[in-house]
This record gives sequence, structure tokens and C-alpha cells, in this order.
Amino acid sequence: MVAVVAVVLLRTVLCPVTPCYALQCPVTPCNALLRGGNVIQSSLFGNAIPERAIDGNRASDLGQDSCSVTQADLKPWWRLDLLKTYQINTVTITNRGDCCPERINGAEIRIGKSLNDNGNDNPRCAVISSIAAGTSKTFLCNGMEGRYVNIVIPGRREFLTLCE
Repeated sequence: MVAVVAVVLLRTVLCPVTPCYALQCPVTPCNALLRGGNVIQSSLFGNAIPERAIDGNRASDLGQDSCSVTQADLKPWWRLDLLKTYQINTVTITNRGDCCPERINGAEIRIGKSLNDNGNDNPRCAVISSIAAGTSKTFLCNGMEGRYVNIVIPGRREFLTLCE
């Protein structure tokens, strides 16, 4: 059985490494809604390109052309390249609202500087146990340093859908 995993709204609180010391960051310059960087994913389903996960369109219905979707890959992943290293304090994910909220269960948020295994070997910030349909959940990453933010579903063959 193939499952579709859906996620809506990827938001991170970022701190540039240079002006921030230890795990403390100034509030104003370090908080940012994520809408930039380079994105790539394990495969492409139709025209659901990875950029749709950071395009500013907050529609949570897959049919509204606002979602990034992979094929039914074994260990599907989506990666954001922030282009430089940041301290990442939180990542907020809002689950897809039009169906299937359980499909996000078990996905991991990984943050780091390595591209080993497409960035999926980087340290884990969190495992997503569940997020109710159409609701948001914030995961604390406590200033993890990284250039890459990955969402990956390890050990299962599934679609990975991210809608902002």
C-alpha cells in the first residue's frame, strides 16, 4: 500500500551564525519566515515542483497547485539549501488540510551542513509523531547549525507532499 504524506507551511526561525553567539541570538534579525533558498526533492510527481513548498501560497488543498510532491519513493525527501549556515531555533509545519493527516507521522526534520545521503544523514531536530489536519506544530531545534533543512520519511515507500 502506498501512502501520501502531506505537509503544509514550513516555517523556520533562523539565526545567522556570525552575529549570534553560542545558542543566543538577537530576536529581530534572527526571526524569518522561510520563503527563499534553493529547494530540491527526491523525485517529481507531475508538475508539483519543490519550489511550491516555499512560494508563499498557503493553500492546503493539493488540487490548488500550491504543493510540492515526490513520487512514491522509498525514503522520500525534500531539502532546502539556505545558501549559508544559520542557527535554526524552530521549524513549524502545518499538516495538509484536505485529507490524510496521519500520513505525516514518522517524518523527520534534519538540519546540518552535509549533503551525505542528500542531507538526510544530518542531525535530527525532531520526529513528527502526528499533526492534526490543517493545524500547525512547532518543533524546537535549539539553535542547531546548518545550511540544509530536510524533511524525510525514512524506511517507507510513500509520496511526500509539502504545501508551504
